[in-house]
Amino acid sequence: MTSTPRRSETAALRDAILDTGSVRIEFTALWRLWCKVAPRFVGDPAQATALHSALLELSQDAVIELPKRAWDNSTVPAQPRFVTVPAARPAGRGRAWCVFPWRAELGWVASLPTLSDVLFEDLVTINDWLGRTEAQELPVVPVRYRSAEIFAREKRLDELERTKLFGAERLSLSLLACVRIAPPVPAAVVGTGADVLVVENSDTYWVTVDALRNARGHAIGAVCWGSGKTFPAQVSSLAVDVAGQGPLRGTAWYWGDFDPAGTSTAVLATQVTRDVRVRPASGLWAEMVGLAVQEAGEFNWSGAVGREWLGPELWDRLEYVRSAHGRIAQELVPVDAVVRWAADHHSHC
Repeated sequence: MTSTPRRSETAALRDAILDTGSVRIEFTALWRLWCKVAPRFVGDPAQATALHSALLELSQDAVIELPKRAWDNSTVPAQPRFVTVPAARPAGRGRAWCVFPWRAELGWVASLPTLSDVLFEDLVTINDWLGRTEAQELPVVPVRYRSAEIFAREKRLDELERTKLFGAERLSLSLLACVRIAPPVPAAVVGTGADVLVVENSDTYWVTVDALRNARGHAIGAVCWGSGKTFPAQVSSLAVDVAGQGPLRGTAWYWGDFDPAGTSTAVLATQVTRDVRVRPASGLWAEMVGLAVQEAGEFNWSGAVGREWLGPELWDRLEYVRSAHGRIAQELVPVDAVVRWAADHHSHC
């Protein structure tokens, strides 16, 4: 059978598309319409190619608009993940969002004083998705999975969250049945305890993991790599999972370099979430007292934070480092000090 659709079949597909009244039609719906209007292709290898040809023709006739990037390249020929139907948009685009038939969840859109064409299209897409899924018990998924489903663009919801469309009584992740989960913190199990030790640097992570796995009698369940300055963005994930063992059951004891970035990272991490208790591994910070200052004159400690978090007494004992405008890297502390701290960390911290 030829893969070229008949004019009557293309015309029937056009009518079926317009009859839906939808501004955006997903490919699965297009496929069902094609099966209905061109039954002779059902089960034929040429069915997909014929639909592709019909859609191209309808696009050339301005009946539909094909997406620029959202194509399924796993098929031959590639198929659009959706098409847009210009005729389904309300007439008089000037303030079309004011008269668009929004679902109840999006009724607030009609009262917006202004709305760009791009955001209007995004809201129509969400409106269509809400309509398709209203009878379903949707599982809650990470935000980029839902974004990929709705827009065929995994980062579009990230972008929309920064607009006026998100807020009280407007769009929310809960409305879209999705959640934002912080990037995971790399972690390794080293024992059965409820607490974890978070270290700033990767080499410290590896030597600490090795040392505590071979040590006995300590209360640390896992060692986590804070990944330098990124730990505040990751800390919330500890309430979800630590090294595949489930949510953090105890305290996250933090230890990093004694420099402005190291202390500010720790303080910021404590402010991000109430679900994770981040406290200083004071005994390990105290091991830095008396060590030689590194890179004197290279660090600006003015306005540095950490005194209250680390504790005034320990902060003052490290005054000589700040006065020298230097730092002390955690790698200068021998690993056996970490093992001793872990064995009795409650008394050290």
